Amino acid sequence: MDIRTFITNYQEAFGMQAELPIAFWYSDEMEAPTEKVNGCLFKCMRLVRDGKVISLSNETITCGGGKFYTGFTEMPERVPGFVSLKEKYKKTPEMVLDFIQEIQVPQADKTYLHFARIDQISSFDQVEGIMFLATPDMLSGLATWAYFDNNAYDAVFSPFGSGCSSVVTQVILENRKQGKRTFLGFFDPSVRPYFEENILSFTIPMSRFKEMYHTMRSSCLFDTHAWAKIKERLELSSPARTVNQNPTLISFPIFPDILLREVTLKDAAAIYHAIDSHREYLRTWLPFVDKMHSVADEESFLKSVLSVPAEQYEPIFGIWNDRNEFCGLVGFHFSDFANHRTEIGYWLLPEYQHRGIMTASVRRLCQWLVNEKDIKRIQIRCATGNAASNGIPLRLGFHHEGTEQAGELLASGEFTDIHVYSILKEKVLATMK
Repeated sequence: MDIRTFITNYQEAFGMQAELPIAFWYSDEMEAPTEKVNGCLFKCMRLVRDGKVISLSNETITCGGGKFYTGFTEMPERVPGFVSLKEKYKKTPEMVLDFIQEIQVPQADKTYLHFARIDQISSFDQVEGIMFLATPDMLSGLATWAYFDNNAYDAVFSPFGSGCSSVVTQVILENRKQGKRTFLGFFDPSVRPYFEENILSFTIPMSRFKEMYHTMRSSCLFDTHAWAKIKERLELSSPARTVNQNPTLISFPIFPDILLREVTLKDAAAIYHAIDSHREYLRTWLPFVDKMHSVADEESFLKSVLSVPAEQYEPIFGIWNDRNEFCGLVGFHFSDFANHRTEIGYWLLPEYQHRGIMTASVRRLCQWLVNEKDIKRIQIRCATGNAASNGIPLRLGFHHEGTEQAGELLASGEFTDIHVYSILKEKVLATMK
Protein backbone atom coordinates (compact mmCIF):
# COMPACT_ATOMS: atom_id res chain seq x y z
CA MET A 1 0.00 0.00 0.00
CA ASP A 2 1.27 3.40 -0.99
CA ILE A 3 0.25 6.52 0.94
CA ARG A 4 0.57 8.87 -2.04
CA THR A 5 -1.57 6.59 -4.18
CA PHE A 6 -4.27 6.55 -1.52
CA ILE A 7 -4.21 10.35 -1.13
CA THR A 8 -4.56 10.72 -4.91
CA ASN A 9 -7.52 8.33 -4.99
CA TYR A 10 -9.10 9.91 -1.92
CA GLN A 11 -8.92 13.42 -3.34
CA GLU A 12 -10.25 12.22 -6.68
CA ALA A 13 -13.20 10.61 -4.91
CA PHE A 14 -14.02 13.29 -2.35
CA GLY A 15 -12.52 16.39 -3.96
CA MET A 16 -9.31 18.33 -3.45
CA GLN A 17 -10.96 20.26 -0.64
CA ALA A 18 -11.55 17.13 1.48
CA GLU A 19 -9.66 17.09 4.77
CA LEU A 20 -7.05 14.33 4.83
CA PRO A 21 -7.62 11.55 7.38
CA ILE A 22 -5.50 11.02 10.49
CA ALA A 23 -3.42 7.94 11.28
CA PHE A 24 -2.56 6.76 14.80
CA TRP A 25 -0.11 4.23 16.16
CA TYR A 26 1.89 3.28 19.27
CA SER A 27 5.67 3.18 19.70
CA ASP A 28 8.38 3.63 22.31
CA GLU A 29 9.94 6.56 20.48
CA MET A 30 8.63 10.11 20.73
CA GLU A 31 7.79 11.49 17.28
CA ALA A 32 7.28 15.08 18.45
CA PRO A 33 7.44 16.88 21.82
CA THR A 34 3.87 17.40 22.98
CA GLU A 35 2.61 19.57 25.84
CA LYS A 36 0.13 18.31 28.39
CA VAL A 37 -3.43 18.28 27.11
CA ASN A 38 -5.71 19.68 29.79
CA GLY A 39 -9.04 17.88 29.53
CA CYS A 40 -10.18 15.88 26.52
CA LEU A 41 -7.23 14.53 24.55
CA PHE A 42 -8.99 15.47 21.30
CA LYS A 43 -8.37 19.14 22.07
CA CYS A 44 -5.00 18.67 20.40
CA MET A 45 -6.48 17.38 17.14
CA ARG A 46 -6.37 20.95 15.85
CA LEU A 47 -2.58 20.62 15.77
CA VAL A 48 -2.84 17.35 13.85
CA ARG A 49 -5.39 18.74 11.40
CA ASP A 50 -2.95 21.59 10.72
CA GLY A 51 -0.19 19.12 9.80
CA LYS A 52 1.68 18.58 13.06
CA VAL A 53 2.50 15.23 14.63
CA ILE A 54 1.67 14.70 18.32
CA SER A 55 2.96 12.06 20.72
CA LEU A 56 0.63 11.44 23.66
CA SER A 57 1.57 9.47 26.76
CA ASN A 58 0.54 8.80 30.33
CA GLU A 59 2.20 12.09 31.25
CA THR A 60 0.64 14.28 28.57
CA ILE A 61 -2.96 12.99 28.79
CA THR A 62 -4.63 14.49 31.88
CA CYS A 63 -8.15 13.08 31.42
CA GLY A 64 -8.58 9.91 33.50
CA GLY A 65 -10.89 8.38 30.94
CA GLY A 66 -8.49 9.30 28.16
CA LYS A 67 -5.59 7.61 29.94
CA PHE A 68 -7.74 4.50 30.45
CA TYR A 69 -9.22 4.19 26.95
CA THR A 70 -5.81 4.69 25.32
CA GLY A 71 -4.44 1.91 27.53
CA PHE A 72 -1.97 3.90 29.60
CA THR A 73 -3.62 3.27 33.01
CA GLU A 74 -6.19 1.09 34.72
CA MET A 75 -9.69 2.52 35.00
CA PRO A 76 -9.79 5.23 37.70
CA GLU A 77 -12.25 4.39 40.47
CA ARG A 78 -14.21 7.58 39.91
CA VAL A 79 -15.00 6.91 36.24
CA PRO A 80 -18.21 4.84 36.63
CA GLY A 81 -19.74 7.37 39.00
CA PHE A 82 -18.61 10.33 36.93
CA VAL A 83 -19.98 8.91 33.67
CA SER A 84 -23.31 8.02 35.27
CA LEU A 85 -23.98 10.63 37.96
CA LYS A 86 -22.14 13.66 36.58
CA GLU A 87 -22.21 13.25 32.79
CA LYS A 88 -25.42 11.17 32.86
CA TYR A 89 -24.36 9.05 29.90
CA LYS A 90 -25.49 5.82 31.61
CA LYS A 91 -28.34 5.30 34.08
CA THR A 92 -26.20 3.70 36.81
CA PRO A 93 -22.49 3.28 37.62
CA GLU A 94 -23.07 -0.47 37.40
CA MET A 95 -24.05 -0.11 33.75
CA VAL A 96 -20.77 1.72 33.12
CA LEU A 97 -18.84 -1.08 34.81
CA ASP A 98 -20.68 -3.70 32.75
CA PHE A 99 -19.86 -1.83 29.54
CA ILE A 100 -16.18 -1.52 30.45
CA GLN A 101 -15.91 -5.16 31.48
CA GLU A 102 -17.54 -6.19 28.21
CA ILE A 103 -15.13 -4.36 25.91
CA GLN A 104 -11.93 -5.26 27.83
CA VAL A 105 -9.79 -2.20 27.12
CA PRO A 106 -6.30 -3.38 26.09
CA GLN A 107 -3.27 -2.10 28.00
CA ALA A 108 -0.74 -0.16 25.96
CA ASP A 109 2.59 -1.93 25.67
CA LYS A 110 4.32 1.13 24.22
CA THR A 111 5.13 4.53 25.71
CA TYR A 112 3.55 6.84 23.13
CA LEU A 113 0.37 7.09 21.10
CA HIS A 114 0.96 9.19 17.99
CA PHE A 115 -1.50 11.02 15.74
CA ALA A 116 -0.55 12.45 12.34
CA ARG A 117 -2.29 13.46 9.15
CA ILE A 118 -1.53 10.78 6.59
CA ASP A 119 0.51 13.10 4.39
CA GLN A 120 2.89 13.47 7.37
CA ILE A 121 3.77 9.75 7.63
CA SER A 122 5.96 7.69 5.33
CA SER A 123 4.39 4.26 5.76
CA PHE A 124 1.26 2.46 6.95
CA ASP A 125 3.42 -0.22 8.61
CA GLN A 126 2.85 0.66 12.29
CA VAL A 127 -0.57 2.26 11.90
CA GLU A 128 -3.43 0.88 14.01
CA GLY A 129 -6.24 2.89 12.45
CA ILE A 130 -7.22 5.70 10.08
CA MET A 131 -9.66 8.36 11.35
CA PHE A 132 -11.71 10.43 8.92
CA LEU A 133 -13.38 13.64 10.12
CA ALA A 134 -16.45 13.53 7.94
CA THR A 135 -19.53 15.53 7.09
CA PRO A 136 -22.81 13.66 6.35
CA ASP A 137 -22.09 13.63 2.62
CA MET A 138 -18.58 12.29 3.22
CA LEU A 139 -20.00 9.66 5.59
CA SER A 140 -22.31 8.56 2.80
CA GLY A 141 -19.30 7.75 0.65
CA LEU A 142 -17.19 6.22 3.42
CA ALA A 143 -19.97 3.97 4.71
CA THR A 144 -21.02 2.83 1.23
CA TRP A 145 -17.39 2.04 0.44
CA ALA A 146 -17.18 0.00 3.70
CA TYR A 147 -20.32 -1.98 2.73
CA PHE A 148 -19.09 -2.58 -0.84
CA ASP A 149 -17.45 -5.96 -0.16
CA ASN A 150 -18.88 -6.70 3.29
CA ASN A 151 -22.45 -7.91 3.89
CA ALA A 152 -22.11 -7.98 7.69
CA TYR A 153 -24.81 -5.98 9.48
CA ASP A 154 -22.12 -4.33 11.63
CA ALA A 155 -19.71 -3.45 8.81
CA VAL A 156 -20.26 0.12 10.05
CA PHE A 157 -20.65 0.03 13.82
CA SER A 158 -21.51 2.80 16.28
CA PRO A 159 -20.81 1.64 19.85
CA PHE A 160 -21.48 3.67 22.98
CA GLY A 161 -18.42 5.35 24.45
CA SER A 162 -16.28 8.42 24.71
CA GLY A 163 -14.51 9.87 21.69
CA CYS A 164 -11.28 8.09 22.60
CA SER A 165 -13.18 4.84 23.14
CA SER A 166 -14.89 4.88 19.75
CA VAL A 167 -11.77 6.01 17.89
CA VAL A 168 -8.90 4.33 19.75
CA THR A 169 -10.12 1.47 21.99
CA GLN A 170 -12.60 -0.13 19.62
CA VAL A 171 -10.29 0.25 16.62
CA ILE A 172 -7.28 -1.23 18.46
CA LEU A 173 -9.37 -4.23 19.54
CA GLU A 174 -10.70 -4.73 16.01
CA ASN A 175 -7.33 -4.37 14.36
CA ARG A 176 -5.59 -6.82 16.67
CA LYS A 177 -8.15 -9.53 15.97
CA GLN A 178 -7.96 -8.77 12.24
CA GLY A 179 -11.61 -7.68 12.24
CA LYS A 180 -13.62 -6.03 9.47
CA ARG A 181 -15.81 -3.53 11.36
CA THR A 182 -15.45 0.22 10.88
CA PHE A 183 -16.52 2.67 13.57
CA LEU A 184 -18.72 5.74 13.55
CA GLY A 185 -18.10 8.02 16.52
CA PHE A 186 -17.95 11.45 18.17
CA PHE A 187 -21.53 11.19 19.44
CA ASP A 188 -20.19 11.80 22.96
CA PRO A 189 -21.23 15.38 23.92
CA SER A 190 -17.95 15.81 25.81
CA VAL A 191 -15.88 15.58 22.63
CA ARG A 192 -18.15 17.55 20.32
CA PRO A 193 -17.01 21.08 21.35
CA TYR A 194 -13.62 20.35 19.78
CA PHE A 195 -15.04 19.71 16.30
CA GLU A 196 -17.40 21.45 13.92
CA GLU A 197 -21.12 20.80 14.32
CA ASN A 198 -21.36 18.75 11.11
CA ILE A 199 -18.35 16.48 11.80
CA LEU A 200 -18.37 12.89 13.03
CA SER A 201 -15.49 10.42 13.15
CA PHE A 202 -15.32 7.43 10.83
CA THR A 203 -12.42 5.20 11.84
CA ILE A 204 -11.11 2.20 9.93
CA PRO A 205 -8.81 -0.32 11.68
CA MET A 206 -5.78 -1.16 9.62
CA SER A 207 -6.92 -4.79 9.35
CA ARG A 208 -9.92 -3.53 7.36
CA PHE A 209 -8.21 -0.61 5.65
CA LYS A 210 -5.79 -3.03 3.96
CA GLU A 211 -8.80 -4.50 2.16
CA MET A 212 -10.66 -1.26 1.51
CA TYR A 213 -7.53 0.33 0.05
CA HIS A 214 -7.77 -2.12 -2.85
CA THR A 215 -11.56 -1.89 -3.33
CA MET A 216 -11.81 1.89 -3.37
CA ARG A 217 -11.68 2.46 -7.11
CA SER A 218 -14.16 -0.36 -7.74
CA SER A 219 -16.74 1.09 -5.37
CA CYS A 220 -19.44 3.70 -5.98
CA LEU A 221 -16.89 6.46 -5.34
CA PHE A 222 -15.72 6.25 -8.94
CA ASP A 223 -17.66 6.40 -12.20
CA THR A 224 -21.20 6.45 -10.78
CA HIS A 225 -23.87 9.04 -11.41
CA ALA A 226 -25.13 9.04 -7.81
CA TRP A 227 -21.76 9.74 -6.23
CA ALA A 228 -20.90 12.33 -8.89
CA LYS A 229 -23.87 14.39 -7.66
CA ILE A 230 -22.70 14.13 -4.04
CA LYS A 231 -19.14 14.99 -4.98
CA GLU A 232 -20.38 18.08 -6.80
CA ARG A 233 -22.23 19.16 -3.67
CA LEU A 234 -19.13 18.52 -1.56
CA GLU A 235 -17.11 20.76 -3.81
CA LEU A 236 -19.77 23.47 -3.84
CA SER A 237 -20.07 23.41 -0.04
CA SER A 238 -16.32 23.60 0.49
CA PRO A 239 -15.25 26.66 2.52
CA ALA A 240 -12.83 27.51 -0.25
CA ARG A 241 -15.81 27.96 -2.60
CA THR A 242 -18.26 29.70 -0.27
CA VAL A 243 -16.16 32.08 1.80
CA ASN A 244 -13.54 34.64 1.05
CA GLN A 245 -10.39 32.87 2.17
CA ASN A 246 -6.92 33.58 0.87
CA PRO A 247 -5.16 30.27 0.09
CA THR A 248 -2.19 31.70 2.01
CA LEU A 249 -3.50 32.93 5.34
CA ILE A 250 -1.99 36.14 6.63
CA SER A 251 -0.08 35.62 9.87
CA PHE A 252 2.32 37.60 12.01
CA PRO A 253 4.67 36.35 14.74
CA ILE A 254 4.13 38.56 17.80
CA PHE A 255 6.33 36.91 20.40
CA PRO A 256 8.40 33.73 20.12
CA ASP A 257 5.40 31.81 21.50
CA ILE A 258 2.54 33.93 20.10
CA LEU A 259 1.21 34.07 16.53
CA LEU A 260 -1.52 36.14 14.86
CA ARG A 261 -3.32 34.24 12.09
CA GLU A 262 -6.40 34.96 9.99
CA VAL A 263 -9.36 32.94 11.21
CA THR A 264 -11.04 30.27 9.09
CA LEU A 265 -14.23 28.26 9.58
CA LYS A 266 -12.10 25.48 11.04
CA ASP A 267 -11.35 27.74 14.01
CA ALA A 268 -15.00 27.93 15.07
CA ALA A 269 -14.84 25.09 17.59
CA ALA A 270 -11.71 26.43 19.32
CA ILE A 271 -13.12 29.96 19.51
CA TYR A 272 -16.48 28.80 20.82
CA HIS A 273 -14.88 26.58 23.45
CA ALA A 274 -12.79 29.55 24.67
CA ILE A 275 -15.90 31.70 24.93
CA ASP A 276 -17.94 28.99 26.63
CA SER A 277 -15.15 28.24 29.14
CA HIS A 278 -14.84 31.93 30.12
CA ARG A 279 -18.43 33.00 29.63
CA GLU A 280 -18.98 34.91 32.89
CA TYR A 281 -15.68 36.75 32.58
CA LEU A 282 -16.14 37.77 28.94
CA ARG A 283 -19.79 38.77 29.06
CA THR A 284 -19.02 41.72 31.38
CA TRP A 285 -17.81 43.82 28.45
CA LEU A 286 -18.77 41.69 25.43
CA PRO A 287 -22.58 41.54 25.02
CA PHE A 288 -22.35 39.13 22.07
CA VAL A 289 -21.26 36.33 24.43
CA ASP A 290 -24.86 35.74 25.53
CA LYS A 291 -25.81 35.05 21.90
CA MET A 292 -23.17 32.35 21.47
CA HIS A 293 -24.74 29.03 22.46
CA SER A 294 -22.98 26.53 20.17
CA VAL A 295 -20.17 25.99 17.69
CA ALA A 296 -22.82 26.56 15.02
CA ASP A 297 -23.36 30.09 16.30
CA GLU A 298 -19.63 30.80 16.00
CA GLU A 299 -19.56 29.26 12.52
CA SER A 300 -22.45 31.50 11.47
CA PHE A 301 -20.56 34.54 12.68
CA LEU A 302 -17.38 33.52 10.86
CA LYS A 303 -19.32 32.80 7.67
CA SER A 304 -20.81 36.30 7.84
CA VAL A 305 -17.28 37.70 8.01
CA LEU A 306 -15.70 35.42 5.41
CA SER A 307 -18.48 35.35 2.83
CA VAL A 308 -18.43 39.01 1.85
CA PRO A 309 -16.96 40.28 -1.45
CA ALA A 310 -13.21 40.82 -1.32
CA GLU A 311 -13.52 44.59 -1.43
CA GLN A 312 -15.67 44.51 1.75
CA TYR A 313 -13.66 41.90 3.64
CA GLU A 314 -12.67 42.86 7.20
CA PRO A 315 -10.16 40.27 8.44
CA ILE A 316 -10.25 38.86 11.95
CA PHE A 317 -7.11 37.35 13.45
CA GLY A 318 -6.91 34.61 16.04
CA ILE A 319 -4.16 34.81 18.63
CA TRP A 320 -2.51 31.41 19.15
CA ASN A 321 0.29 30.19 21.39
CA ASP A 322 3.07 27.81 20.38
CA ARG A 323 0.90 24.82 21.42
CA ASN A 324 -1.74 26.00 18.95
CA GLU A 325 -4.08 26.93 21.79
CA PHE A 326 -6.48 29.78 21.16
CA CYS A 327 -5.83 32.91 23.23
CA GLY A 328 -8.09 35.65 21.82
CA LEU A 329 -9.28 37.63 18.80
CA VAL A 330 -8.38 40.95 17.24
CA GLY A 331 -9.87 42.28 14.04
CA PHE A 332 -11.62 45.02 12.13
CA HIS A 333 -15.22 46.18 11.92
CA PHE A 334 -17.29 49.21 10.95
CA SER A 335 -14.81 49.89 8.16
CA ASP A 336 -15.34 52.66 5.62
CA PHE A 337 -12.90 51.73 2.88
CA ALA A 338 -14.03 54.54 0.59
CA ASN A 339 -12.72 56.96 3.21
CA HIS A 340 -9.74 54.79 4.23
CA ARG A 341 -10.83 54.26 7.81
CA THR A 342 -11.50 51.27 10.08
CA GLU A 343 -12.00 50.28 13.71
CA ILE A 344 -10.11 47.63 15.70
CA GLY A 345 -11.81 45.42 18.27
CA TYR A 346 -10.20 42.81 20.48
CA TRP A 347 -10.52 40.45 23.42
CA LEU A 348 -8.05 38.20 25.22
CA LEU A 349 -8.59 35.30 27.60
CA PRO A 350 -7.62 36.20 31.18
CA GLU A 351 -4.79 33.67 31.47
CA TYR A 352 -2.91 35.42 28.64
CA GLN A 353 -3.29 38.97 29.91
CA HIS A 354 -0.61 41.23 31.43
CA ARG A 355 2.06 40.01 29.01
CA GLY A 356 1.67 42.76 26.41
CA ILE A 357 0.20 40.32 23.88
CA MET A 358 -2.73 42.47 22.82
CA THR A 359 -0.74 45.69 22.75
CA ALA A 360 1.84 44.06 20.48
CA SER A 361 -0.92 42.53 18.31
CA VAL A 362 -2.73 45.85 17.82
CA ARG A 363 0.57 47.59 17.07
CA ARG A 364 1.41 45.02 14.38
CA LEU A 365 -2.01 45.26 12.77
CA CYS A 366 -1.86 49.06 12.73
CA GLN A 367 1.43 48.82 10.84
CA TRP A 368 -0.12 46.36 8.41
CA LEU A 369 -3.17 48.55 7.86
CA VAL A 370 -1.26 51.67 6.92
CA ASN A 371 1.46 49.92 4.90
CA GLU A 372 -0.58 47.30 3.05
CA LYS A 373 -4.18 48.58 3.10
CA ASP A 374 -3.57 52.34 2.83
CA ILE A 375 -5.76 53.08 5.85
CA LYS A 376 -5.66 56.72 6.95
CA ARG A 377 -7.58 56.55 10.25
CA ILE A 378 -7.77 53.73 12.82
CA GLN A 379 -10.26 53.92 15.65
CA ILE A 380 -10.66 52.01 18.93
CA ARG A 381 -13.72 52.26 21.19
CA CYS A 382 -13.59 51.06 24.80
CA ALA A 383 -16.11 51.00 27.64
CA THR A 384 -15.02 53.59 30.19
CA GLY A 385 -14.90 51.04 32.99
CA ASN A 386 -12.73 48.56 31.09
CA ALA A 387 -9.29 49.71 32.24
CA ALA A 388 -7.37 46.92 30.49
CA SER A 389 -8.97 47.66 27.13
CA ASN A 390 -8.40 51.41 27.45
CA GLY A 391 -4.76 50.87 28.29
CA ILE A 392 -3.95 49.54 24.81
CA PRO A 393 -4.72 52.66 22.69
CA LEU A 394 -3.18 54.85 25.39
CA ARG A 395 0.09 52.88 25.33
CA LEU A 396 0.16 53.01 21.53
CA GLY A 397 -0.22 56.77 21.28
CA PHE A 398 -3.85 56.97 20.15
CA HIS A 399 -5.58 60.32 20.64
CA HIS A 400 -8.57 60.35 23.02
CA GLU A 401 -11.21 62.13 20.97
CA GLY A 402 -14.01 62.08 23.52
CA THR A 403 -16.65 59.97 25.22
CA GLU A 404 -19.92 58.66 23.84
CA GLN A 405 -22.60 58.80 26.51
CA ALA A 406 -24.52 55.51 26.85
CA GLY A 407 -22.63 54.22 23.83
CA GLU A 408 -23.28 50.51 24.41
CA LEU A 409 -25.81 48.27 26.15
CA LEU A 410 -24.04 45.63 28.24
CA ALA A 411 -25.26 42.12 28.99
CA SER A 412 -26.12 43.31 32.51
CA GLY A 413 -28.82 45.52 31.02
CA GLU A 414 -26.93 48.70 31.87
CA PHE A 415 -25.60 51.25 29.41
CA THR A 416 -21.94 52.18 29.48
CA ASP A 417 -20.16 55.27 28.23
CA ILE A 418 -17.56 54.63 25.54
CA HIS A 419 -14.14 56.27 25.14
CA VAL A 420 -13.21 56.91 21.49
CA TYR A 421 -9.56 56.82 20.44
CA SER A 422 -7.99 57.35 17.03
CA ILE A 423 -4.62 57.39 15.33
CA LEU A 424 -3.71 58.57 11.84
CA LYS A 425 -1.43 56.94 9.31
CA GLU A 426 1.33 59.50 9.77
CA LYS A 427 1.62 58.84 13.50
CA VAL A 428 1.61 55.06 12.99
CA LEU A 429 4.49 55.37 10.54
CA ALA A 430 6.39 57.70 12.88
CA THR A 431 5.89 55.91 16.20
CA MET A 432 5.04 52.22 15.66
CA LYS A 433 8.28 51.01 14.16
